[in-house]
Amino acid sequence: MKHSSEKWFAGNAHQPAVVRGATFLLFLLLSLAFLGEPATAQTGYTGIFGGGPFYKNATNNITEIENSGFTEAIVWSVEVSSTGDLNFNGEFPLTSGGVYVGNQYYPNFASDMATLKQGTVKRVTFSIGSSNFGDWQDITNLVNTQGTGPTSILYKDFQALKAAIPALDAIDFDDENSFNSPTTISFGVMLGQLGYHVMPDAFDQSSYWTNVVSQINSQLPGTVDGVHLQAYAGGSGNNPCVGWNFGTVPVFPGLWDQDDTPSQVQSIMTGWRNQCGIVGGFMWLYDDFVGNGLAAQYASAINNAVSSTGFTLSGPSNVFLNQSSTANASITIKPLNGFNGTVTLSLSTLPKGVRATIKGTGNKRTVVLTAGAAASTGFTTVTVTGTSGTIKETVAFSLAVSAGVGTTGTGTQVDLSSEFDVDGIYQDGTTYTTGGLDGQGYSYSANLLTASRVYNSTLLKFGAAGQPDAIGCSGQSVSLPQGQFSSLLLLGTAIEGNQASQTLTVTYTDGTNTKFVQSFSDWFTPQKFHGESEGVAMAYRNFDNGTKDQRTFNLYEYRLAVNKAKTVQSITLPNNAKVLVLAATLLP
Repeated sequence: MKHSSEKWFAGNAHQPAVVRGATFLLFLLLSLAFLGEPATAQTGYTGIFGGGPFYKNATNNITEIENSGFTEAIVWSVEVSSTGDLNFNGEFPLTSGGVYVGNQYYPNFASDMATLKQGTVKRVTFSIGSSNFGDWQDITNLVNTQGTGPTSILYKDFQALKAAIPALDAIDFDDENSFNSPTTISFGVMLGQLGYHVMPDAFDQSSYWTNVVSQINSQLPGTVDGVHLQAYAGGSGNNPCVGWNFGTVPVFPGLWDQDDTPSQVQSIMTGWRNQCGIVGGFMWLYDDFVGNGLAAQYASAINNAVSSTGFTLSGPSNVFLNQSSTANASITIKPLNGFNGTVTLSLSTLPKGVRATIKGTGNKRTVVLTAGAAASTGFTTVTVTGTSGTIKETVAFSLAVSAGVGTTGTGTQVDLSSEFDVDGIYQDGTTYTTGGLDGQGYSYSANLLTASRVYNSTLLKFGAAGQPDAIGCSGQSVSLPQGQFSSLLLLGTAIEGNQASQTLTVTYTDGTNTKFVQSFSDWFTPQKFHGESEGVAMAYRNFDNGTKDQRTFNLYEYRLAVNKAKTVQSITLPNNAKVLVLAATLLP
């Protein structure tokens, strides 16, 4: 346990739990942002930090915060051991060896976190670190020695947390003594790739945090979507309007109940609202006022201070659109504080070949998206902007454009059935023991993938679900229909991380060949490698117990330009079982 036993002093911001003599609020926050739950255009978050009350005898406490008016619950503090295991406050183990073990200690914890979001809480955040030395130093050492890829312990830890507690939305970075930019940035990008948002928790070192936010968002835009600024204890005197400019990323200042009453909090927050337009804030610390009614009073104080007449927008987190098809995104306009103006919606730039119309009036609108047969596939963040006079609000969704669904198209199919050796596709709800596509029990959904896809008018057929239907590459030679062709299209993916610089060789009947070096993205982390395009983006994958992993997974398209003057005979696949091929078609 890393909590210091030294007396807490004003230079420290977040003090250790042992020093306070209280177990802090474990406030595991639930997020389905990548699971299709509506995303809200936040004017801001009204947050509450806490510890033990949210996992120890938690029923009444969960109910109190659920109905308090707070919109963000920040559970403090996750400790990170030198081996990478995670725990809350030295008393509640969360992961061991990259596996979630929390159910062994507080079996109702995950469901309690889900319950929070049935009320006013819209975001659940876990906070890592404190004024204690150790947690962020261990993160630095682990990143330096293992990296942040799928085989690293940190990746496994936070992937396991997401799977066990789907409502968890964000990770708060309470680093008060390490400040290692390269490893913190890498860690933040990894979390973003796993579907988390990141929120720095600063009380000093403004230039350090400004750089961290900028670098994370430049690599994975939108990952950092808010900053918690401590304006109490070691951060006493901080002003969110002076010296803490993160551009478009909002700053949410925090105050401490031991310093300020609800009326004082409202007065201070109102001042900041008038000075620089803060849109949210937070309170430290729920453990101080569990069950005495102050939670609702403090939430109301912040909400009253930062509220204004206007509106918010909400819509889906993800929209999946196939070529030669349409998809809808429902947008809801929610008036605030008596707003009754007219709102006009507009959209940011759409992918090539995709057009949109906005239908409806009043507070319910529908964005109808239509993709042509050759629409650009891949992911695009589409921002919906609502405008009413000088008031503007936005909400964004990820638009995933995939190959069309169909049974007719151009090209000569390559029969891969004799080479299929991996059971990679299953109907939804099926239980199986084959190991699936990745050997860990996960597979593509036959319901989403369908029997065939039409990519830019080229037909690609899949093997039947529930039996071998994918090739685990091992350097094998696959026969091709003999003829003269311009290119060979493959649908494939990597597993267990991205697989760089893989060699494929097309051999011709005259004994010559053409070699291709191609990198393959992991099915969860598209990298847009040269020569790689999105084939099919899917809203979930299946697990061997019949359940779904409700995150976005991918199947990629690769085009190999062969020598059209020669007759093809075979293709030799990479000698790497972490590369899989599911379909192939030759084009004239």
